[in-house]
Amino acid sequence: MTNLSNEENFLKFQEDIKFLINSEIRLKILGCLYNSGASIKQIEAKTNYSYSSILDNINKLEQKEFIYNIDDKFYLYNKTRVKLINILYFNKSAKFLRENADFLNRSLLDINIDIIKDLSALDGSRLIESTSTDLFKATEIFQRSLMGFKFLKGIFPYFHPRHHDIISYWIDNDCTVELILPDEVSEAVKNFIIDYVPKSPGIKNRFVKLKPNDHNIQFAFTVSDKCLVLAFYTKSGQFNQNSVLVSTNPEAITFGLKLFEEYEQLCGPYVSLEDIIYPNGRGDNY
Repeated sequence: MTNLSNEENFLKFQEDIKFLINSEIRLKILGCLYNSGASIKQIEAKTNYSYSSILDNINKLEQKEFIYNIDDKFYLYNKTRVKLINILYFNKSAKFLRENADFLNRSLLDINIDIIKDLSALDGSRLIESTSTDLFKATEIFQRSLMGFKFLKGIFPYFHPRHHDIISYWIDNDCTVELILPDEVSEAVKNFIIDYVPKSPGIKNRFVKLKPNDHNIQFAFTVSDKCLVLAFYTKSGQFNQNSVLVSTNPEAITFGLKLFEEYEQLCGPYVSLEDIIYPNGRGDNY
């Protein structure tokens, strides 16, 4: 078999997309066959298309090697199933890019290229931007994403204005926090914790961990069991606090967890809440 170049693969994929999405009946036939084989009469019953229309498109799908026939039942090739998934993800990615074109064009997309391939997970995200009448709209979204969760992972370039409320919430509640922070932000968080802990003897949480931003990561996000909030730098290198993408979709949360894991592996070791409070070893009453 001759190996196709990337350009040839793209052109073939483009041809397949045109062939399928230009015909609703072909997509419905493939949908009927996605989980199991079916005869023409069974497809007719599921789709309400005429027998002749189904037969005509079945023949075309066979000629293009999307399906095959065994004992008058039709089945998808495995490669067809993969193509359908790719077309779905491609359409979702295209929709996300189209709906957020202006915001993305203003942003510096300094994200690992392998992660960008999964942008379909962000389909359905809401772009929330500050306005002249609500200057802190986007900042408040970030604040809400930092509280009221079971777990939180994230990357931040700055110290949130409401950091006292946020960090005390982390310490006093039974939730897991793992953050990648620039050194100056990390030091500010540590100093607040050292000052706050003696005033709060009923601490429940030992699961706050900080990691240095060793790679000058130029975007910010939080991901929790509830949502993903994502923000970018501008192309001039300034962090844009006035625009955030927000999604509560499970696919977006999975995207965020994968994004965090990619950068977690690049940065230095964690410092835990316990390490911060007791740098020389845990106290007996902790």
